[in-house]
Amino acid sequence: MEAKLELYFLITFLLLHFTKNAESLLVVKPYTSEAVIGERAIFNCSTSGKSDEIQWFHYPKTNPERQIIYGFNKIYDAYKAFRIEMNNSTGALNLIIPSVASPDAGKYECQDEYGRGEKSHAELIVLMTTPVCQSDTDLNKVVGENNCGIQPDKLLLSCIVQYNGNEHPVMNWKRVGGGNTDGVAMPPAVQSDRVVYNISLSGDSIVNRSSYECVASRGSSPKSSCRSGNMTIVSKSVSCQDSCQDSSNAVIALVIVFIIIPIVAGVTASLVHYFLVYRPKSKAKTKRADTVFEKKYIEAVFRATLLLLPFYVGSLVILAKYLIAHLQIRRQQKSTGEKTLSTVEKVPLQGEKTSSTKEKSPPGGDEDVAEKSAPKEPLITARESNQTTNTAVVKKQSRDNDELGARKEPSDDKLTRKIHQWKETHGKGITKGSELDKAIDKLHFDKAELKKKFHRIESEKNELYNKMQSEGKKFVFETQKLQAEKEALKSKVKELEQRLCEADTADYLERSMLVHRIAAKAHAGEKKENKENKESKENRENNAITGIAVLEKSLFISHENSKEIGVYDSATYMYVRQLSVPDMGPIGIYDMASWVKSSSSSSASSKLSCLILIGQFKESNDCSGIRRIDTNGKILKPWPSGGNAGRLSVYESNIVVCLSDKRVINEFNEDGGLIHAVRLSPSDGFNHLWHAIKVTSMHFVVSHGDKGDKLHRVCVVDLKGNIMKECQDLGKASSPSTFKVPVFLLDGSIGSILVVDREKQRVILLDSSLKWQKKLLDTNYKVTKDKHQFPIRLSFDETGNRLFVAVNKFSSKVWIEGEVLIFKVK
Repeated sequence: MEAKLELYFLITFLLLHFTKNAESLLVVKPYTSEAVIGERAIFNCSTSGKSDEIQWFHYPKTNPERQIIYGFNKIYDAYKAFRIEMNNSTGALNLIIPSVASPDAGKYECQDEYGRGEKSHAELIVLMTTPVCQSDTDLNKVVGENNCGIQPDKLLLSCIVQYNGNEHPVMNWKRVGGGNTDGVAMPPAVQSDRVVYNISLSGDSIVNRSSYECVASRGSSPKSSCRSGNMTIVSKSVSCQDSCQDSSNAVIALVIVFIIIPIVAGVTASLVHYFLVYRPKSKAKTKRADTVFEKKYIEAVFRATLLLLPFYVGSLVILAKYLIAHLQIRRQQKSTGEKTLSTVEKVPLQGEKTSSTKEKSPPGGDEDVAEKSAPKEPLITARESNQTTNTAVVKKQSRDNDELGARKEPSDDKLTRKIHQWKETHGKGITKGSELDKAIDKLHFDKAELKKKFHRIESEKNELYNKMQSEGKKFVFETQKLQAEKEALKSKVKELEQRLCEADTADYLERSMLVHRIAAKAHAGEKKENKENKESKENRENNAITGIAVLEKSLFISHENSKEIGVYDSATYMYVRQLSVPDMGPIGIYDMASWVKSSSSSSASSKLSCLILIGQFKESNDCSGIRRIDTNGKILKPWPSGGNAGRLSVYESNIVVCLSDKRVINEFNEDGGLIHAVRLSPSDGFNHLWHAIKVTSMHFVVSHGDKGDKLHRVCVVDLKGNIMKECQDLGKASSPSTFKVPVFLLDGSIGSILVVDREKQRVILLDSSLKWQKKLLDTNYKVTKDKHQFPIRLSFDETGNRLFVAVNKFSSKVWIEGEVLIFKVK
């Protein structure tokens, strides 16, 4: 954990305190979203306070530990591809994922009040591919409503989705264009990374040329849906009785056209001829002439009859054919109940053989029996899931039974046709009454066996269905029981998360342990030089520590009135060497800090590191100077501090100097350029400034107050020196409840601040709102066995979770016998 990232946990909480008077709440909360890979996903979150109070966290599916995405005006490195949409007027701080990837799946959480207030979470379900829609029936030939005894088709539409997430996506089937779906939705068949949604449709309820769409209920993109093809309904409202009626109508029309009309025409012509020709002539001519005329008339009628005779015979033949066809249809309806449509051939389901693919075999063969008894093969995608719920299996089993019951037994007509077909192919030369009779007997026997087998399979199906129903009820009970246990576990997890959230306010243990102590004194090189000085004895005794810093596995310690810095191994605590500082004045170093900056080189792990010193240098006269040096003592950059003495701290790559005599906080860049100069007024109680650290781009935390002062505080100030927050009274939880010379500050974990309370011989921990958390450690007699040791500096080593505390002994108004105490605090 980088120290500079921890500074952000103090930043916006301070802003929070001064921009709201009441506890803020989440007014808009995120909701679960489903997105295809490459799509854009948005999580909305708004607070009644300012939007920058919100923090975003991620719980990846592969790693349930909470990862911070955004907090304190910063998107963290692991989520650099994400974006934040902020609106201070509405309190909105929305999380945007421009291009969703598979690792983005998991739970996303927004939390108010900088990770301490109300929180809400939502799931991101990543669809690995666009959903796929399939059907177990040819949608171009769907048998619908009819009066011919044919069962309407039962369709099974399947929607297959591959996903990554803690939850499976929720898909809904609906008819394109609106209206009722008129289907039975089945429970989803869920696997670890795939889910199948099925819907059962009946041909008599489907609208012709309609299509159905499977849509992700929590997705907003067309890519998160799929469509079935348009369904063409055949034989809609067609009646076999109508076709029979058509046959009857055709027969009647033929009778009228070819028989009745010619007879009526002949009779009419005869009557007209009689009354208009024959009768008038009969009166005028003699009886003999009348007889001759009558004979000629009869002869003419006979000839006309002979000429019309073929026409009448042909009409009778055609009429007979229609009558025979009509009677065959009627007999077929009565004997078998099967009706067929001459213009429609039903499309076989998956796994069934069409007539064109069947191999020729003798009637009653094994393949013929298997063909008649084999049930429809179900849709593969709806069955291949090993984790399909028992409820879905029970419903599918019921559907299979319905389809099996809808199949009729072989009719006598079909059997007769197969006999004739086999006879024509294989029966040449077989005499009637011998082999042919045996073959017919064998076919009848096979037919009876087939019926028995058919009924046996149907009985087994019913038994299996009843068994699955009982198992389904048991499964529902077990599911409800597991759901109750799941809810109980959720409540326990929520309670644990709340405890963890409370524990996150401080990343330190309740009891700190003293593990080592270093008696830091001037070493051989220093002492040899001091022997030649008239005040050598006084200098040897005056070993008070003025600064410590941990850098590159080394501990650097500076002393009062010393030109050199002691270097120790931070792991073994052994003395290593002395580091000489060029041009150092007699007073020595006032303070010291470590400085680390990421390098601009191609190597991501490369960093620049050095020491920052403030002290009296030869060319500085009465003004203190600042030096940036490497670990070998080489001066990298010198510049004046702008005042006398002073204390140091580092903010990112900038250097912060607190000048007590000027009541000024100066901020410099790494090259010594002045960025900010914050002036503090004595009218606000600022006397004897000790130390200052920068916590945000706009705010500093400063401590002040010496022994003779009445006011000892830790304050937050802005760039104009205005007090934004102060801490003077620590409350009843602390004993004593006030500061006494707070000489040093150190930014801690998650926005916390460590304060060195020198005269009370303790280091205390404040939270990001400057409220008392706990006493971290003591340097009193109970711990150090020396009641005169006072803490003055801190340095934290993250690699070993150790806190280095510099203490000095006070004697005869002089600080002497400096020592470094090492505590295990994390």
